Amino acid sequence: MSPLKENIQEDIQEFIELDGKKILAQTTDMTNYQDTIDMYKHLNSKFPDTIDLALGIHPTRIEEGISKNELDSVDIFQYMKKQYEIFEEVLNKNIKDVTAIGECGLDYFSMNQYFNFTQEKKEQIKEAQRLLLSKLCKLAVKYNLPMSIHARDIDGSSNCVKDVLAIIAKEGKGTIKGSFHSYTGDIKMLDKILSLGMYVGFNAIITYPSGENVREILKEAPVERVLFETDGPFLPTQSVRKRKNSIKKYGRPALIKEIIEKACEVKNIECKRMEEITDNNYLTLFSKQDK
Repeated sequence: MSPLKENIQEDIQEFIELDGKKILAQTTDMTNYQDTIDMYKHLNSKFPDTIDLALGIHPTRIEEGISKNELDSVDIFQYMKKQYEIFEEVLNKNIKDVTAIGECGLDYFSMNQYFNFTQEKKEQIKEAQRLLLSKLCKLAVKYNLPMSIHARDIDGSSNCVKDVLAIIAKEGKGTIKGSFHSYTGDIKMLDKILSLGMYVGFNAIITYPSGENVREILKEAPVERVLFETDGPFLPTQSVRKRKNSIKKYGRPALIKEIIEKACEVKNIECKRMEEITDNNYLTLFSKQDK
């Protein structure tokens, strides 16, 4: 995504110069599979063994497709099925390069921005998302791939996270591993996430004045289950947001350094130790398995 896409080589060079190790490049739907695959191959030719590839279908792609095409209830599920069939074909074709399935999951928040969606249509979208996630979990089991999970609830609810965990438990029976990316949900759900063997991803939100709830989650999360991310080009760190004359005002890999420094402050851990543990966490979860 722009502007990260246009600056990607110099941004990764900056990341590596700051002793950055690994980047998981994720996809959202069929519009960016090939672009991301091509980028992954090109960047690894310049920066060997730095970029890992994840292929997925973001849950909000269903509602976006519905809104754009004004689909009825039957077509909603046909649209989901078609998206999945295209995804499965791309995954099978590129499986030797794929490190994870992601981004994928459930999102019960974003559909509320569409004021023309009835409650009935919202429930149909949720069911389509759940069916899609079940299919993706089956592929994760088949290919022994970890998952990068998006789970976003409406304020005051944990239904989305509960549904994600239920689907992963049902389809994986304890074998599916993954990370809850950018988790901002109810801290009370953290134990359930961890008990399923999942990791939790933290990004620049922990540097924001408004990020106290996420800092509280980080305090409670065992460091052996913590990952760091930028969700670039979104979520620049607080120092970038404050700096009016900053040329690069987007989330980029090098900003992981500021995120880690803040995390060390929150958890009272020396930065070198934090980096060693979380580097190992990434390799444990996302190192390529036998397909």
